Amino acid sequence: MPRSVDHETRRSEIADAVLTLVARAGTEAVSLRSVAAEAGISMGRVQHYFASKEALLLHALDRSHRRMERRIEERAVAAGGSERDALATILDELLGEHPETRDAIRIHAAFASREVDERARAILTDGDEEILALAVRVVADAGSPDPGTDGYALVALAGGLGNDVVLHGAPIERARRTLRAVLDRLAPPR
Repeated sequence: MPRSVDHETRRSEIADAVLTLVARAGTEAVSLRSVAAEAGISMGRVQHYFASKEALLLHALDRSHRRMERRIEERAVAAGGSERDALATILDELLGEHPETRDAIRIHAAFASREVDERARAILTDGDEEILALAVRVVADAGSPDPGTDGYALVALAGGLGNDVVLHGAPIERARRTLRAVLDRLAPPR
């Protein structure tokens, strides 16, 4: 009887090997050979699932982004409460305390530093507009005279602090205190 292979599972395993390599040493560390070695499979197997290095990287980027998105959604649902509470939870996740979020931030930075095509750009920015819209609503509800600017500032601050924590080793608690202080000024808790 022939063996049944779950192709999506195999693609995911290969993508996880790519993510490990990128998180450890950037996109330049990714080659068919290094991915095969990291995944414990042959180069031919990697080529069977991905026609090029770019296809491999794009699939891994998408996988990383989806994982982070799921964590954000789960945390926001678990937090319950108001839109402000949901925003605080989302922005806190962007600081990079969770190991997978840390890897996602590294991977996003590695991709953002490359010349990327429209597919990669779409993945890198997927969900950004929804987070920004939520931030704008929250600061508008709090009475901001310029909710567009203040909402954007909050989202940009969280992203910058996350990069500072993950890429430069800044203390997460300092980043968290900074983010909370700015959020509390722009949209005080009720």
